[in-house]
Amino acid sequence: MKDKTTVLLLFIAVIFTACKEPVPPPEKPVENAAAKGVYVLNEGLYDMNNSTITYYDFATGEITKDVFTKVNGRGLGDTGNDLQAYGSKMYAVVNISEQIEVMNISDCKSIKRIPLIGKQPRKIAFAAGKAYVCCFDGSVVRIDTATLEIDATAMAGRNPEGIAVANNKLYVANSGGLDNPNYDKTISVFDLATFTLIKNIEVEINPYIVRADGEGDLYVISRGNYSSVPYHFQRIDSEIDEMVHDYDLPVLNLAVEGEKAYLYSYDFSTNESWIKVMDVLTEEIINENFIAGDTEIKTPYAIGVNSINGDVYISDSYRFTVSGEVYCFDKNGKKKFDFEAGLNPTAFVFKY
Repeated sequence: MKDKTTVLLLFIAVIFTACKEPVPPPEKPVENAAAKGVYVLNEGLYDMNNSTITYYDFATGEITKDVFTKVNGRGLGDTGNDLQAYGSKMYAVVNISEQIEVMNISDCKSIKRIPLIGKQPRKIAFAAGKAYVCCFDGSVVRIDTATLEIDATAMAGRNPEGIAVANNKLYVANSGGLDNPNYDKTISVFDLATFTLIKNIEVEINPYIVRADGEGDLYVISRGNYSSVPYHFQRIDSEIDEMVHDYDLPVLNLAVEGEKAYLYSYDFSTNESWIKVMDVLTEEIINENFIAGDTEIKTPYAIGVNSINGDVYISDSYRFTVSGEVYCFDKNGKKKFDFEAGLNPTAFVFKY
């Protein structure tokens, strides 16, 4: 625990660096027998070289801002897009710095930086001892997680932004985002055993997120063209590799855990948002308003689930200009605690 002087200095620093009301730390430590804490990747701002990682300790309630710099004596880099865990390591995808930062989950100590110069990496997924990174240059890079060496590269579509694994296949969402208004509208499907392209599945234009559930389905979010074509939320059946359903929901992001998918929407014009829960077995919305109580998420920016106890974590970017907040809810939507993270908190990794 920090002493009173440190807490006071942190409180004063928050007042002078943010224009929102500061949120006090929890009154007492948050008990969580299933996990030790949570890492939060803070994206920062494009071309500002200010991505960070925040760590929240469940046992003490202590928040460590920029834990990566504290542990490693250097910054994480420019525009962290993704943070995922595999085995005892976690992998940060740093887009503008064009690298993968590999760290120990135990202490955030860097193990290796893997350069991907000229590729602009976006997202990462894992299967059978391999990491797969989709990159804006159209490639998917395969990394051996034992040697941390690149061992193969394949080509997907234009400007891929999302990636997921299901049914022994790899699915890559090709946005074509750099060719506005000529967006891509495909999901590339690769056979994992051979790392070869099987087919492209057509979806709505500008797909950028793909998530797998445990039933062999993949959920795809397309951003449309930001005007006449709205956001689309779609489902692919991995048995037949076809898009089988287009929901009438403007979903911006989701997290899938067990039989539930947690969906959120945010309208950039009206600043209105919602968070719903869907049953992935019935494909029906089972909760129209997940948050129970008066907690308001102004600008939802990321969502994740602690797979052990079902707690749902939602970040609020506060319009992208000040330090964001992370809220933890139990599976029934009751708020448990919140803490301040960094600028644009975009991904979560739980430390067990």
